[in-house]
Amino acid sequence: MAMERVRRIETWARLGYAARGLVYLLLGYIALSSGKALSTGEAVQAFDDLPGGNILLILLALGLFGYGLFKIYSAVLDLDNEGKEPKGLVIRGSRVLGGLAYWVLSFIAVQQLTKGRDGAAEGGQASGSGGGEQEAAKEVAQATGGDMLLILIGVAILALAASQFWIAYKAKFMDDMPGAPPLVKPAGQVGYAARALIVTIVGWFTLKAGMDGTRLRNFGDALQLVNQDYPTLFKLVAIGLMLFGIVSLVMARYRRIADDDVVSRLSAQVPHR
Repeated sequence: MAMERVRRIETWARLGYAARGLVYLLLGYIALSSGKALSTGEAVQAFDDLPGGNILLILLALGLFGYGLFKIYSAVLDLDNEGKEPKGLVIRGSRVLGGLAYWVLSFIAVQQLTKGRDGAAEGGQASGSGGGEQEAAKEVAQATGGDMLLILIGVAILALAASQFWIAYKAKFMDDMPGAPPLVKPAGQVGYAARALIVTIVGWFTLKAGMDGTRLRNFGDALQLVNQDYPTLFKLVAIGLMLFGIVSLVMARYRRIADDDVVSRLSAQVPHR
């Protein structure tokens, strides 16, 4: 029975929503309480400082992997019926990128478990750190077609941000959560809008990195830029990210998810001779 549940996409999706909720809840709380602008990866690392940190990191590693699997699975099989037109392909592609990003977060959680922390997470790399990402951007841009790849990634991230703003405006997340408490709607609208704002900044700088070599900015960098120029907005965004985390936890309970057998469904997509 346990192995059967492991094969079900619903199991991974619900673990994933819970893990995503915990990450954004802590990220937003740290931003609001201390003014530190952490990236999502730094927020994952910060769980090591909490009571029961190792257990939390194990749960996060599993959950974030599961959420990445769910996003990629949904995009590849087009569970949301986005289609194969350019708009649909961009949306599906952005979901694949998102899924890969959550796999990176899962890997960070595993690293934290096996290597331990080198020190407290320092937020806000906008002041000049984050050199690893900048070097990666330079290497990609210098490769044949690399600048175009960064531009395409930037466009995909901006498309994701636009879809998040649309979800916030229409409260479309409620369509898949029958029985959820009414307060989830306004909380989710604020949460999705706050996250979309930061993702927009990340996407813009990714696009610029491909166009003119501008330094890449991660989630923490984007938050720090808001903190530097608009401190009041930064606090509102921090509250929004906490609300996004809470709504994600509610989704882990109420979201309607097709309970596919992942292995069987994917196997059916592979042509057999």
